[in-house]
Amino acid sequence: MRKHYSIFACRLLAALTLSAAAAALPATAASAPTTSATHATLSDPDATPATRALYAWLRGIWGKQIIAGQQDLTWNDGADMARRVFDDTGKYPALMGYDFMNSGLAGPDAQGAHQVDEAIAFARRGGLVTFCWHWRDPARLAVAGAGRGNFYARERDAAKNTGFTIPMKEGRLDTASPGYAQLDAGIDLVAGELRRLADAGVVVLWRPLHEASGNKGDGWFWWGRTRGDGVPQAQAYIQLWRHMHERLVRTHGLHNLVWVWNGQDPAWYPGDDVVDVVGYDIYDDDKNGDAKAYKSQAATYRAARAIGNRDKPVALSETSYIPDPDKMLADGAPWLWFTVWNDGHAPAGATDKDNFWSGDYYNTLTHKNKVYHHPNVITLDKLPAFLKAPQ
Repeated sequence: MRKHYSIFACRLLAALTLSAAAAALPATAASAPTTSATHATLSDPDATPATRALYAWLRGIWGKQIIAGQQDLTWNDGADMARRVFDDTGKYPALMGYDFMNSGLAGPDAQGAHQVDEAIAFARRGGLVTFCWHWRDPARLAVAGAGRGNFYARERDAAKNTGFTIPMKEGRLDTASPGYAQLDAGIDLVAGELRRLADAGVVVLWRPLHEASGNKGDGWFWWGRTRGDGVPQAQAYIQLWRHMHERLVRTHGLHNLVWVWNGQDPAWYPGDDVVDVVGYDIYDDDKNGDAKAYKSQAATYRAARAIGNRDKPVALSETSYIPDPDKMLADGAPWLWFTVWNDGHAPAGATDKDNFWSGDYYNTLTHKNKVYHHPNVITLDKLPAFLKAPQ
């Protein structure tokens, strides 16, 4: 989300556009995930045994337990978000979120260039790993000053935006365009990072092209931007998602990925055959004073659950307020995991709107401890040993 550089107050994530059918789903229907062999099949038929084992375990706990997750602070290698969670609760998150935003950069832009190393270390402690990718302007990835390449599409400050647009021709990606080659170069760059994780035996909950639809279909990032050629944004996005899936899985042979789709709108869904988990990001603004009731977000959960034709697990892939575990289970909204966003620029312990974990702007210390010590919440110490990456 666009909160990354202390501009969270400028805009909050819009709520999912609910179809009448999705809104009408009863809570009891949402609380009974199916676990048939068909539904448990990953989008990659050649997934490694470790990837298949993790996915089977995820489906087995879905609806019963919730995985506690925390996003790392990508642009500050000195900030240990897992430790900040421990200092407040005496528990470590079971899941850590990382970002490829600064992959391939060096020099003054090198903060966050060691996310893969941190992820491998956490996986060797027995933790789960998820990666997103703030994909900088593909046209600038291979040129000097790539670290200044942006990913936003419609910031008020034009200097923060990129003009890159997904190249399309006759309803498909334009394979003859320079933009197509630049897309592949970016995918290949990240493939090298994912290969390092694969070689270390780390399974990745892979969440690329996140929050694509932005606010009511007006994308915040270039992969969801408003187009001037008459091609629907969702169509271009779906083509890119499916191409990325094909290139990473088939061309690069990466079989350690669980594909987490986070497009935020059913119209942007790329298909059951290329998605394993449906993720949704929620940032409440507390305008009505009810966010600190830590509601379950059941309506959004049920709408996300209704996407696609197969029963995909549903995760709260980014959040500010942590839903109360008791309310999640009582309301039939058993998010598979939650991931609290990072602490922005403020120091550990400080209460600040950019500190999504530290302080009590979003979650009070009492609430954090209730969540992290809840019998149905999985923390690092509760993960099964077979998920631990090899040493």
